[in-house]
Amino acid sequence: MNTLSAFHAIEETMRAHPRECILHVAAGSRALGPRARRIVEEARRLGVRIHEVQPEALAHMSPDQKGVVLEMPRDVVPTRSLDDLCQPEITEGLVLVLDHIEDPQNLGAILRSADAFGADAVIIPSRRAAPLTEAVERASAGAAAWIPVVQTGNLAQAVDHLKKAGWWVYATDMGGKPLAATTLSRKAVIILGNEGKGVGRLLQTMADETIAIPMRGHVDSLNVSVTAGIVLYEFRRNSTR
Repeated sequence: MNTLSAFHAIEETMRAHPRECILHVAAGSRALGPRARRIVEEARRLGVRIHEVQPEALAHMSPDQKGVVLEMPRDVVPTRSLDDLCQPEITEGLVLVLDHIEDPQNLGAILRSADAFGADAVIIPSRRAAPLTEAVERASAGAAAWIPVVQTGNLAQAVDHLKKAGWWVYATDMGGKPLAATTLSRKAVIILGNEGKGVGRLLQTMADETIAIPMRGHVDSLNVSVTAGIVLYEFRRNSTR
């Protein structure tokens, strides 16, 4: 079982999976602040199971809690398979491929943007990258409860599988074509690189196009989560033309 103590993550996970979760609440109304009380009221409205526990026991479950802790099964995080994404009836969509993102804050922020801009899935490697932890849930502000995540042991094979199913693949790189000058496919895979190394050479060679965000300041790169937000926005702007 996983536990969540961040208010946003609790709220969104309850809304996404009300029947699978248990909300543990500190016994005694004085132990709860206004936000925690609203969460308890929302849990009752949604039909989430509520379990009163002593504050000491709640603190043992999660040291960062503020009166409420949500418990959920490990398999409650939304997932999709590559086969789901490669069905012939899919004619448009957006998939992010994260090439070994290591910082859970970055992963969470990317999931938040992916949900905000309606990505169909985020593909992450199962090794040598940030796993789906409570820190990621917290950084995603609850978006991790909604955005499907595909974990794979081989990113290159996953990208090849998508290409064969008709997805057009873009890799982000400072030497690529300016993003605003690129007409993005309506069925796009966008590869975002590791915080230090960028997109790996093999994945770059597999991309159909390389795209870049032009910059005019003194630094030569953006945080990967910022890059994700800009690229996702531009995709949606393109798709509504």
